[in-house]
Amino acid sequence: GHGRQRARADGFPLLRHNVFFSRDYRAEFDQLIDARAMPQEPTVYVCAQARDDQPRNAGTSEPLFVLINAPATGDHHRFESSEISQCARQTFDLLQRCGLSVATTPELTRVTTPVDFNRMFPGTGGALYGRSSHGWMASFQRPGAQTKLPGLYIAGGSAHPGPGVPMAALSGRMAAARAILDLASTAPSRRTAMHGGMSTR
Repeated sequence: GHGRQRARADGFPLLRHNVFFSRDYRAEFDQLIDARAMPQEPTVYVCAQARDDQPRNAGTSEPLFVLINAPATGDHHRFESSEISQCARQTFDLLQRCGLSVATTPELTRVTTPVDFNRMFPGTGGALYGRSSHGWMASFQRPGAQTKLPGLYIAGGSAHPGPGVPMAALSGRMAAARAILDLASTAPSRRTAMHGGMSTR
């Protein structure tokens, strides 16, 4: 889940991109994957959108994007306001433990849960990178660029080779190369005059 908000961030010299890790990363993913539940102490990504890569304290209200890991259960689990409040408390408690205090303004805060992502991207359960897959075969189960529909190609984090900007860029290159190859093989050939040969009449 994530929240977009205007807030005052103090006590920690934020950059544009910041990650605050939970104390027990293994327990976090056991809760997410095995129990399909919100982690008790989530790892938190904070994007201070108005900043660059020079660390500084803020002192004023600024746009913040806060992202945590959540289970891809948005197709069958409603995230009640009490669960969202508890999650926010755990999130901001972790930030406070790391030295970052965030004063939020409720009317300027927007929360997006796996339910919202599943509504925008049906069939994902709310997983940001599309249909979730686990295990050692997961990388081999991602779809390639070509589909069963002629002329339709797919690219992105849920297609081969996988999530993340570099992989999504490679996926786009693969889809473009496949499209160019298919276009070349289906292009009508130019008529050429044949000299010589044998008549079949």
